[in-house]
Amino acid sequence: MTSSPSRADTRRQVFNGLRVVDLSRWVAGEFATKMFADFGADVVKIEKPGAGSHSRRWALVPGERPDPEANPLFLHLNTNKRSIAVDLRSTEGLELVKRLIARADAVVESFRPGHLERLGLDPDELRATNPRLVVTRISPFGQTGPYRDREATGIVLQATGGPMNATGDAHRAPQRKPGLLEQYTIGRTAGEATLAGLYHARRTGRGSTIDVSGQEVLLSSADRRASYLLTAEYSGVNAPRGVRSAHRGAATFTGPFRAADGFVMIYITNQEFWNRLIRLIGAGDEVFLGKFLDRPHLGDDWDEFMDYLKAWFAARPKIQIMTDAEAARIPCTAFLEMDELYAHPHFRERGAFVTAEHPVAGRLDYLGAPWRMRDGFEIRHTAPRLGEHTAEVTAELEMSVVQP
Repeated sequence: MTSSPSRADTRRQVFNGLRVVDLSRWVAGEFATKMFADFGADVVKIEKPGAGSHSRRWALVPGERPDPEANPLFLHLNTNKRSIAVDLRSTEGLELVKRLIARADAVVESFRPGHLERLGLDPDELRATNPRLVVTRISPFGQTGPYRDREATGIVLQATGGPMNATGDAHRAPQRKPGLLEQYTIGRTAGEATLAGLYHARRTGRGSTIDVSGQEVLLSSADRRASYLLTAEYSGVNAPRGVRSAHRGAATFTGPFRAADGFVMIYITNQEFWNRLIRLIGAGDEVFLGKFLDRPHLGDDWDEFMDYLKAWFAARPKIQIMTDAEAARIPCTAFLEMDELYAHPHFRERGAFVTAEHPVAGRLDYLGAPWRMRDGFEIRHTAPRLGEHTAEVTAELEMSVVQP
């Protein structure tokens, strides 16, 4: 596999024939378009000459200066795409992009609200020449409203969108979910919304403009927020943080616990799971079993139980804990480090990683299919170099003008 796709490539995939113009420059938009590219669409990424996408320059370690052609984040997010380097502020660059969009099915952008219009790429005007065009617009707070012009980092979106309200122990400060998780959540939603727009265009012949607010995506997505808001609306009671944490007590609790070589996560949701857990950790200890089996509430014995539980976990390796818990039919899993995930026999047997060759980064293992289906995921080529396909795409547009 190389970084250069062949336009003559006829391998069948579900999104063959779709063209998506990627005007985004960060994770959410690039992840949304990646899902189309990896399933066969022709995704043309518009990049700023000499700079490229922000994901080319993302540093995992502060102060690090990554190679923009071999940045792991960019390599992951832009498989199967083509890159053209275009100055959108120049007449020639803007005209090229307009011609490209006129032959596209969808556009995904993540500029500040109003910037697309200032560039001369107003969605309504674009649809004047391409009525079926779907334009997906990703921003922190949406295209309208009093917050539309505010910027936001990941922690701001998690705070205003609700994840931090629902995460962490009730007696401690809120916790930000790690990495770029909020960006991938927003990108996944934007991809789904774009696909819905494409279905609508196919059925009606009319395109649409889709407004994706990162804050609203996080507010309405899973992990308790929607149910908490609904509960508050009907009952007037705010669900406290940590309601599912191991500090709740009784027979329903969940939480991470330290093992001898890492951590495990346990999830006890009913009395039967509780009794299975008590029998597992208290095997051979009749006093402990007699005291804690069939206990709906622990009361003053809570601290004693937690000390016993923590000591039991801390004395055993995490994989052994998970194996023993699964054998006892208790929901429990080990936290795996990245190297453990990479080497995990289940992922290896399933082919969860795909090897591909990049001209700068070399031979790498990439994450494979997010789901399995006929004519589905395939890495046809790795992420493009900046502007690698400018001449190729320009030539295609010229040919389309002269052809009858």
